[in-house]
Amino acid sequence: MLFIAPLILFQVNELIKADVQIPVLGYLLRCHFNDYLGGISFAAYLNFVLSLSNWTTFQLTKPQHFLVAGLFCGFCWELITPLFVQSSTGDIWDVAAYILGMLTYWFFGRNRHLNTNK
Repeated sequence: MLFIAPLILFQVNELIKADVQIPVLGYLLRCHFNDYLGGISFAAYLNFVLSLSNWTTFQLTKPQHFLVAGLFCGFCWELITPLFVQSSTGDIWDVAAYILGMLTYWFFGRNRHLNTNK
C-alpha cells in the first residue's frame, strides 16, 4: 500500500497540479509534491527488493536509515543528475522532500516492522 498509493497520488497530481491556483499549494504540488511521493515509493521499493534478496538485514527500519537514504537520493538526483541531463536542475528543497517522504514511509511502516520482529 505504501508503494501503490504514492504512485496513484503522483498520477492525480500530474493531472491537477497545473490547474491549482492557490499560491502556496499550487507551488508545492508543481515543484515538490512528486519528489515527496517519490521518497515514499523509493523507500517501499528498496525495502521490497531487499526483502527478496539475500540482504534482508539491510532493510531500512530506523529513522536514521531513511534519513541517509533520502540524502543519498537527493545527492544523486539533485546534484549528479543535472551534470548529465541538461533539462534537469538541482533543488535543495527537493532533497528535503525526498527525506520527508522517506521518513513518512518509516512513520507509517514502523508498526509493521515492529510487529514482524516480535
